[in-house]
Amino acid sequence: MSLTLQFVRPLQRERLIGAIFEGLNPQGCLILVEKVLAEETLTNRLFIKHYYELKRRNGYSEIEIAQKREALENVLIPYRLRENEELLRGAAFRQVDIFFKWYNFCGLLATK
Repeated sequence: MSLTLQFVRPLQRERLIGAIFEGLNPQGCLILVEKVLAEETLTNRLFIKHYYELKRRNGYSEIEIAQKREALENVLIPYRLRENEELLRGAAFRQVDIFFKWYNFCGLLATK
């Protein structure tokens, strides 16, 4: 799942992850890449600031950045990294490891 769980309503995420777990082969895995919230508000603000700077360097205008932010508001609902790990473990994944972290984006490997 690449940047999709964050668009699933929080009340439905547990059921979805459980269904994915049940559908996996024995010793299968789920690769989950998501935008995550940092534990500290200041860290979140710094990540967002640097991410927007990256967008500007890559040619995005201020209007494009603002429009994207507005379009995702109340639609994209990220969890903290810890909450995603708890969600996966709660679905009975036996091992959850981070394989990627960049600013407020994180990749997790969850093994059945």
